[in-house]
Amino acid sequence: MEAVDQIAWLARRAGWGLAPGELDRLADRGTDALLDELVDPAGAGLVASTPPFAGFVSAGPDQRQEDGLAVLGLWLDHLMTTTRPLEDAAAWFWHDHFAVSVRVVQHVPAMIDHIELLRTGGMGSFPDLLRAVTTDAAMLVFLDGATSTGAAPNENFGRELLELYTVGIENYTEDDVRAAAAALTGWVVRRRLDWSVQFVPGRHDDTPRTLLGASGIHDVETVIEAAVAHPGLAPFIAAKFARRMLGAGADGVVTERAADRFTTGGLVFSELARSVLESGLDGSTGPIVLEPVPWLVQATRATGARLENRMRSGLLRMMGQVPGAPPNVGGFPPAPAWLASSATAARFTAANMIAALTPAEAPALDAARRRDWGELAHLLLRPAGFSATTVAALGDLSDRTNPRPGEAHLALALASPDLLVA
Repeated sequence: MEAVDQIAWLARRAGWGLAPGELDRLADRGTDALLDELVDPAGAGLVASTPPFAGFVSAGPDQRQEDGLAVLGLWLDHLMTTTRPLEDAAAWFWHDHFAVSVRVVQHVPAMIDHIELLRTGGMGSFPDLLRAVTTDAAMLVFLDGATSTGAAPNENFGRELLELYTVGIENYTEDDVRAAAAALTGWVVRRRLDWSVQFVPGRHDDTPRTLLGASGIHDVETVIEAAVAHPGLAPFIAAKFARRMLGAGADGVVTERAADRFTTGGLVFSELARSVLESGLDGSTGPIVLEPVPWLVQATRATGARLENRMRSGLLRMMGQVPGAPPNVGGFPPAPAWLASSATAARFTAANMIAALTPAEAPALDAARRRDWGELAHLLLRPAGFSATTVAALGDLSDRTNPRPGEAHLALALASPDLLVA
């Protein structure tokens, strides 16, 4: 890939798009500089952004829906302006990995704390992140850890800890699930007071057990130690992240190299991220279907469209992906779901709304109005140009019925396969 193509690829896969003019500016600086900034923003001298939910003010105890809408807006606004895009991309990855839903938790401040945990710890030590998630109030409520006692251990979190969060379904037994469940008992969430988390020894089973071949497992610390020491953990996490970033390019060689880097780097996620992104820049990448949330953020950044928060929420709900509300413990749907006819139709509707709300002076609308498909593709982070099929469709489209020349063409470009596939 040429430098400008590499920059665009990083912005689509490891970031949240770019505003007009940023692609050329970053291309002048070079790919290596951008990769360093993405993976180690503090080392590159980038000041951390203001936490996205710092301005949150609850609408009241009976206004959970309004609070959820406000949090969604703050999160999306932050993604539009973040100075550390890979940190937020990592948090989005972990939000899918540790899929907690506010629909179950039903307490917006706890969800805010959970998301902030993923944001602030997502690029660091995976053992530390796993430890924090395990005793996080939202997770304890979501997977019933807060009601799990030594006398009646609930296996929900213990099972997902092994199957979804650490080693994968082939690497544990039912005895491991039971051992983990017993060792994790005793944690409660004071939901009627302040939603603080406490450990209550009288509700805990402290009997030493064997987990994943390790003996003496009896509490959170020893459960985490056993899970992160298992040889299946690094390959499991590395393969999942590599598939997300590289698609079909995440072959065995790439994922094995990433897992080795993850392991030798002390299970620090930034080491894994750098390895995967380097592989992508070297050509080990394939197409991926862009999820609705990053698609919406990238489209609005490129066009400068001004979408009201309730409209953004409605569009994401229509497209089937609402931040803070993954449909189940497995996270958001896999790629084929975003190619279904209903999802495609929803994205066309969203593209039309974005184009309609794009400012008249926006470079993307101007390029569409002039039928400069090369410039439009460049602004939409496709510097190599649109596919021949998309160019033909744009050329055949008439906008005589639209009062704003170029609007229909911009909408079609946004909804095209070129933008659906990153």
